Amino acid sequence: MPRPARRDEVVAAAVTLFSRKGYHGTTVRDIALESGMLSGSLYAHFESKEDLLYEIVLRAADQFMAAIGPVVGSAVPAAVKLKEAMAGHLRVMAASGGAAAIFMHEWKALTGERRAVIAERRRTYEGAFTAIIREGVATGELRPVDEKFARLLVLSAVNWLYQWYDPAGPLGPDEVAGQFADLILRGLKGGGER
Repeated sequence: MPRPARRDEVVAAAVTLFSRKGYHGTTVRDIALESGMLSGSLYAHFESKEDLLYEIVLRAADQFMAAIGPVVGSAVPAAVKLKEAMAGHLRVMAASGGAAAIFMHEWKALTGERRAVIAERRRTYEGAFTAIIREGVATGELRPVDEKFARLLVLSAVNWLYQWYDPAGPLGPDEVAGQFADLILRGLKGGGER
């Protein structure tokens, strides 16, 4: 089996450390040691620690968008879209664990244009959930709600998966999404519907 590219090993080491110690609590030396190389050798792959953070966050952003992109434009009812979007989000969280946590929390350490790029990607992603909720309200499938708060509720529920989810546990990401969606949709549909 071929060995992963050295650059990918450095990224994996950074994911481990950033998710455990935080971006600011991790040094370039820490990443080099975790990667099994000298600190100076790390610069052959990345110019700075922020370059590493940007690559991790950008990859995670791409994974999240790829997971929900097909759902948003599909012809299924909004409640099904919301459940499928949540499941896609949770699949990424479960598969990428540390990188997803970094995307959620450490992206704010980015500066300048990089921070602006990720902030825009996050707005686009969040907007996809808002669009699903708006569609459900427009079709009467969901009761009129404050779209921002509904989106915040949905994303708040799914964003903390990395804190407690056990891949060896009894439920997979799709089952967890189903449980979350059922609870949330009862509130969004109103009238005690199931």
